[in-house]
Amino acid sequence: MTATPETADTRVLLATPETWPYLLGTPRNTKLQAWVREHGIDPKDVALDPISIVTDPDGTQLIEYTEFLRNADGHRYVDPDQPNQAAKAVRHVPLRTAPPAPKRADITTLALLQAIHDHRGRPVTPGDYRGALLGAWWTLCTVYPENVVNAAYVREDDRGHLDCGVSLRTSWLTDKGAARLAELQGGEA
Repeated sequence: MTATPETADTRVLLATPETWPYLLGTPRNTKLQAWVREHGIDPKDVALDPISIVTDPDGTQLIEYTEFLRNADGHRYVDPDQPNQAAKAVRHVPLRTAPPAPKRADITTLALLQAIHDHRGRPVTPGDYRGALLGAWWTLCTVYPENVVNAAYVREDDRGHLDCGVSLRTSWLTDKGAARLAELQGGEA
Protein backbone atom coordinates (compact mmCIF):
# COMPACT_ATOMS: atom_id res chain seq x y z
CA MET A 1 0.00 0.00 0.00
CA THR A 2 1.38 3.36 -0.98
CA ALA A 3 -0.15 6.61 0.24
CA THR A 4 0.91 10.07 -0.81
CA PRO A 5 0.60 12.97 1.59
CA GLU A 6 -0.41 16.11 -0.27
CA THR A 7 1.30 18.32 2.24
CA ALA A 8 3.19 17.22 5.27
CA ASP A 9 2.34 19.09 8.44
CA THR A 10 5.32 17.65 10.29
CA ARG A 11 8.53 15.95 9.25
CA VAL A 12 10.96 14.09 11.50
CA LEU A 13 14.24 13.42 9.72
CA LEU A 14 15.92 10.08 10.38
CA ALA A 15 18.66 10.36 7.75
CA THR A 16 19.69 12.92 5.13
CA PRO A 17 22.26 12.86 2.32
CA GLU A 18 24.53 14.94 4.58
CA THR A 19 24.22 12.56 7.54
CA TRP A 20 24.39 9.19 5.77
CA PRO A 21 28.22 9.07 5.91
CA TYR A 22 28.03 9.43 9.71
CA LEU A 23 25.26 6.82 10.11
CA LEU A 24 26.66 3.99 8.00
CA GLY A 25 28.41 1.40 10.13
CA THR A 26 26.98 2.71 13.41
CA PRO A 27 24.60 1.07 15.89
CA ARG A 28 21.98 3.62 14.76
CA ASN A 29 22.17 2.36 11.18
CA THR A 30 21.74 -1.25 12.33
CA LYS A 31 18.67 -0.28 14.38
CA LEU A 32 17.17 1.75 11.50
CA GLN A 33 17.68 -1.16 9.09
CA ALA A 34 15.81 -3.52 11.42
CA TRP A 35 13.07 -0.94 11.85
CA VAL A 36 12.52 -0.42 8.09
CA ARG A 37 12.47 -4.22 7.61
CA GLU A 38 9.64 -4.37 10.18
CA HIS A 39 7.75 -2.03 7.84
CA GLY A 40 8.32 -4.23 4.77
CA ILE A 41 11.11 -2.08 3.34
CA ASP A 42 14.30 -3.76 2.09
CA PRO A 43 17.25 -1.61 3.30
CA LYS A 44 19.18 -2.58 0.13
CA ASP A 45 16.54 -0.76 -1.93
CA VAL A 46 16.69 2.48 0.08
CA ALA A 47 18.63 5.25 -1.67
CA LEU A 48 20.94 7.53 0.32
CA ASP A 49 18.31 10.26 0.24
CA PRO A 50 16.27 11.57 3.18
CA ILE A 51 14.28 9.12 5.27
CA SER A 52 11.66 10.79 7.38
CA ILE A 53 8.38 10.41 9.14
CA VAL A 54 5.72 12.70 7.74
CA THR A 55 2.22 13.40 8.95
CA ASP A 56 -0.34 13.94 6.22
CA PRO A 57 -3.28 16.36 6.64
CA ASP A 58 -5.60 13.68 8.05
CA GLY A 59 -3.06 12.85 10.78
CA THR A 60 -1.73 9.61 9.30
CA GLN A 61 1.97 9.12 9.91
CA LEU A 62 4.03 7.71 7.05
CA ILE A 63 7.63 6.71 6.49
CA GLU A 64 8.88 8.64 3.46
CA TYR A 65 11.95 7.31 1.68
CA THR A 66 13.42 6.96 -1.80
CA GLU A 67 13.50 3.47 -3.29
CA PHE A 68 15.58 2.16 -6.16
CA LEU A 69 13.28 0.84 -8.88
CA ARG A 70 13.65 -2.64 -10.34
CA ASN A 71 12.70 -4.03 -13.75
CA ALA A 72 10.62 -7.18 -14.37
CA ASP A 73 13.76 -9.31 -13.84
CA GLY A 74 14.33 -7.74 -10.41
CA HIS A 75 17.37 -5.68 -11.44
CA ARG A 76 17.93 -2.00 -10.77
CA TYR A 77 18.02 0.08 -13.91
CA VAL A 78 19.15 3.47 -15.15
CA ASP A 79 16.65 6.32 -15.22
CA PRO A 80 15.98 6.98 -18.94
CA ASP A 81 15.59 10.72 -18.23
CA GLN A 82 18.85 10.90 -16.23
CA PRO A 83 21.31 8.39 -17.73
CA ASN A 84 23.85 8.98 -14.93
CA GLN A 85 21.35 8.08 -12.20
CA ALA A 86 19.64 4.92 -11.04
CA ALA A 87 15.87 4.94 -11.43
CA LYS A 88 14.20 5.67 -8.12
CA ALA A 89 10.95 6.94 -6.67
CA VAL A 90 9.75 8.45 -3.40
CA ARG A 91 7.65 5.96 -1.44
CA HIS A 92 5.33 6.26 1.55
CA VAL A 93 4.62 3.41 3.94
CA PRO A 94 2.26 3.63 6.94
CA LEU A 95 4.13 4.01 10.22
CA ARG A 96 3.34 1.07 12.51
CA THR A 97 5.97 1.53 15.20
CA ALA A 98 8.10 4.46 16.26
CA PRO A 99 11.71 4.48 15.06
CA PRO A 100 14.37 3.44 17.57
CA ALA A 101 15.26 6.25 19.94
CA PRO A 102 18.75 7.62 19.27
CA LYS A 103 21.39 7.38 21.98
CA ARG A 104 24.80 8.93 22.49
CA ALA A 105 26.42 5.56 21.74
CA ASP A 106 24.79 5.66 18.28
CA ILE A 107 27.20 8.45 17.37
CA THR A 108 30.43 6.47 17.30
CA THR A 109 33.83 8.02 17.88
CA LEU A 110 34.65 7.44 14.21
CA ALA A 111 31.39 9.06 13.04
CA LEU A 112 31.82 12.14 15.23
CA LEU A 113 35.51 12.68 14.52
CA GLN A 114 34.93 12.16 10.79
CA ALA A 115 32.02 14.63 10.77
CA ILE A 116 34.12 17.27 12.54
CA HIS A 117 37.07 16.61 10.22
CA ASP A 118 34.88 16.85 7.11
CA HIS A 119 33.15 20.04 8.16
CA ARG A 120 36.32 21.81 9.30
CA GLY A 121 37.90 21.10 5.92
CA ARG A 122 35.14 22.70 3.85
CA PRO A 123 36.37 25.49 1.63
CA VAL A 124 35.26 29.00 2.50
CA THR A 125 34.29 31.18 -0.42
CA PRO A 126 35.71 34.71 -0.49
CA GLY A 127 33.52 37.04 1.52
CA ASP A 128 32.21 34.25 3.75
CA TYR A 129 33.53 33.45 7.17
CA ARG A 130 33.86 29.98 8.62
CA GLY A 131 31.32 30.65 11.36
CA ALA A 132 28.61 31.14 8.73
CA LEU A 133 29.00 27.54 7.52
CA LEU A 134 26.94 24.92 9.26
CA GLY A 135 29.29 22.59 11.05
CA ALA A 136 29.21 18.97 12.13
CA TRP A 137 27.18 19.71 15.26
CA TRP A 138 24.34 21.28 13.26
CA THR A 139 24.45 18.53 10.65
CA LEU A 140 24.20 15.81 13.29
CA CYS A 141 21.37 17.68 15.03
CA THR A 142 19.22 17.29 11.91
CA VAL A 143 18.81 13.57 12.71
CA TYR A 144 19.73 13.30 16.41
CA PRO A 145 18.28 15.22 19.36
CA GLU A 146 20.53 18.04 20.54
CA ASN A 147 21.16 16.39 23.92
CA VAL A 148 22.41 13.21 22.18
CA VAL A 149 24.82 15.20 19.99
CA ASN A 150 26.00 17.24 22.97
CA ALA A 151 26.66 14.06 24.97
CA ALA A 152 28.73 12.57 22.13
CA TYR A 153 30.74 15.80 21.87
CA VAL A 154 31.36 15.85 25.63
CA ARG A 155 32.45 12.18 25.51
CA GLU A 156 35.05 12.93 22.83
CA ASP A 157 36.13 16.15 24.53
CA ASP A 158 36.68 14.20 27.77
CA ARG A 159 38.87 11.78 25.81
CA GLY A 160 41.03 14.69 24.62
CA HIS A 161 39.95 14.36 20.98
CA LEU A 162 38.44 17.85 20.68
CA ASP A 163 39.35 21.43 21.30
CA CYS A 164 36.75 24.11 21.05
CA GLY A 165 37.67 27.54 22.24
CA VAL A 166 34.33 28.80 23.57
CA SER A 167 31.76 26.29 22.28
CA LEU A 168 31.77 22.53 21.69
CA ARG A 169 29.48 23.21 18.72
CA THR A 170 32.45 24.61 16.83
CA SER A 171 35.01 22.01 17.91
CA TRP A 172 38.02 20.93 15.93
CA LEU A 173 40.19 17.86 16.32
CA THR A 174 43.21 17.94 18.58
CA ASP A 175 46.36 16.12 17.46
CA LYS A 176 45.18 13.21 19.61
CA GLY A 177 41.76 13.34 17.91
CA ALA A 178 43.30 13.42 14.43
CA ALA A 179 45.51 10.45 15.34
CA ARG A 180 42.49 8.55 16.70
CA LEU A 181 40.53 9.30 13.50
CA ALA A 182 43.40 8.01 11.36
CA GLU A 183 43.62 4.89 13.54
CA LEU A 184 39.88 4.23 13.24
CA GLN A 185 40.05 4.72 9.46
CA GLY A 186 42.81 2.12 9.33
CA GLY A 187 45.50 4.63 8.41
CA GLU A 188 48.59 5.83 10.13
CA ALA A 189 48.60 8.65 12.62
